[in-house]
Amino acid sequence: MHMRLFLTFLLLLVAQAFAQGYQNLTLKDCIEMAKKNSLSIASAKLSEKTAQSSLEQAKNARLPGLSGSMSQDVVHGVPFNDPSSFSYLTTLGMNLSSSMPIFTGGRIEHNINQAQYRNEITKLNSEAVERTLSEQIIKTYMQVWSLMESENSAKASLALSKRLLAKDSILFQSGSFTATDLALAFAQVASDSLSLLQAQSNLTQNYTSLRQLLEIPYNSSFSLSPPDSAVFKETGNYANLLKKAENSSISKKMDSLSILAADEAIGVAKAGRYPNINLSAGAGTNIDWTTQDPHYGAQLKNYFNYRASLGLSISIIDWGATEHSILSAQVAKEQQQISALNTQKQLENTIEQLALQVETYRLQWEVSNIQMEAQKLALDKSVQQHELGMLDISSLIQQQTIFNNSQIRHNQAKYSYLLGKSLLDLQIGNF
Repeated sequence: MHMRLFLTFLLLLVAQAFAQGYQNLTLKDCIEMAKKNSLSIASAKLSEKTAQSSLEQAKNARLPGLSGSMSQDVVHGVPFNDPSSFSYLTTLGMNLSSSMPIFTGGRIEHNINQAQYRNEITKLNSEAVERTLSEQIIKTYMQVWSLMESENSAKASLALSKRLLAKDSILFQSGSFTATDLALAFAQVASDSLSLLQAQSNLTQNYTSLRQLLEIPYNSSFSLSPPDSAVFKETGNYANLLKKAENSSISKKMDSLSILAADEAIGVAKAGRYPNINLSAGAGTNIDWTTQDPHYGAQLKNYFNYRASLGLSISIIDWGATEHSILSAQVAKEQQQISALNTQKQLENTIEQLALQVETYRLQWEVSNIQMEAQKLALDKSVQQHELGMLDISSLIQQQTIFNNSQIRHNQAKYSYLLGKSLLDLQIGNF
């Protein structure tokens, strides 16, 4: 009995801890959770293992190899001397051989350097996948919060419309309110109800998108903490922002490494112009099964042979294959340099646009705060006047619409600023 209670208590603790893991998630929490659970990142990490193995193989090319072989004659004969003479299973041969490169024109060293650069590029590619995922999380997280505020505004508008409809209905029954006015009040409630349904639908869709990005199980509840930067501040100097973005840019680092790898590829291609020198050695022996007095041990000894040789090989005529390889490698490097210039230009454009957008939305947010407060005061006054019979329902609805529009502008400016600021921070490495 006590054991059953203990297990029940333990399960409750585990369930509570599991549930708390998805509560009050900050933007950074969401990003870290997405990185931890992302299958795309896991796949990119697997590519790092292949790149590391390729680097080790490139280094091992400097070391001697060892191979062994065995061969058994199936049939043996001298057809031109004695066509009728055939022997079967006559000789067993056993050999060990080894070889190592002495001079390859720098090909091995270039291959090692190229593999090293590609290994580093693969690691950076994993970081690029993480950054892309972070950008998705930021956009969805900010959209969810924007829709949360839209939902709250829609609820407030609907509550006000229902309150006014209830009072107007009483006035209509007493004869101091026309049917037309009451119909307008009903229409406003219907319109606000539809707006609330649309806001809730949009919020649910984006909440689902965020949950899926975070790989949170279906039907698991989770909640979000408000954005960290809930106040606006001026954007930094463009030149300083660009410098930070360049230092933080994963694409620029990958481009630099790709150009270095392309240089090494040219070196590999040029190595085809030089001779190759290899040192090789081998040892082997034979056993003849047809000997009348085998003495296999003696055969192993008497037939044992060994060799060591230094080989030189050079291409004399390759019909331009080496020059074609060199040209292809040089063109690939030039293409990579163009790609690097394009990356730099795109980075400059991105930082410039983000900086302008953030500053624009910062100003809009600041102004919309004042406008919304002013329209809220105007709406409160209009409601009071309407309740005293000093303002008709049509004018009140007009003022309510003006206030709702000011809320929309404020919400758009606020979360556009927070989104742009977060994306800018991600670009300059401050996230």
